[in-house]
Amino acid sequence: MKNLLLILFAILIFAACNIREKAADAATKGVEQLIESKTGTEVNLPNTDAMENNAGFVNYQSERKIYLSGDERMQATALFQKDKDGLAIALQLVGEDGRSFMATIHHIPEDFALPLKAKFAVSNQYDGVNPVATVMFMGINENGVQSSEMPFEGEMIISQLSETQIAFEIDAKGSDATDANSPSNWKKITGKGKLVQPIIVSQGIDKINVLK
Repeated sequence: MKNLLLILFAILIFAACNIREKAADAATKGVEQLIESKTGTEVNLPNTDAMENNAGFVNYQSERKIYLSGDERMQATALFQKDKDGLAIALQLVGEDGRSFMATIHHIPEDFALPLKAKFAVSNQYDGVNPVATVMFMGINENGVQSSEMPFEGEMIISQLSETQIAFEIDAKGSDATDANSPSNWKKITGKGKLVQPIIVSQGIDKINVLK
């Protein structure tokens, strides 16, 4: 997972530059080959035309606060990784204002079908049956880094998982980390997101075996 996060950081820098100034497709191929040669990880960057259509939209809120309204166009990236714990999918959305959202599902069986359902848990521990979901929101304001309430129970569902579009929903309950062991303080947390023409990064598995 460390490799994926480093690669994601490099790709996001490239994507940001590409939004501000069109990059040639030959340069895109060069970035792919450089990352793959250094890490052994397959990386698929969209060409210039596809990058212009790259977008992510997510609504994420609790009973207390709206963190993302779903109106902001964000940079969208999907990460697929297979290791000894099975298949993991991470969906990353980053906005120009410094706000970011990441939803992950791990312990996914390779023969999964859509809709893919995963459970939230306080400890994020795998129960031996259900894939595990986690969500993280981060924002930057005048007071520094802002984080959100976290889901401690409930469900995340991925309903679409193609090269051109990924869609998911969250229906959960949770609170701040300090209330993780106080279910009486948990409030409703919901989310709905869509990734269009996402950047796709895969490690340990061919993306063709993940996309539906």
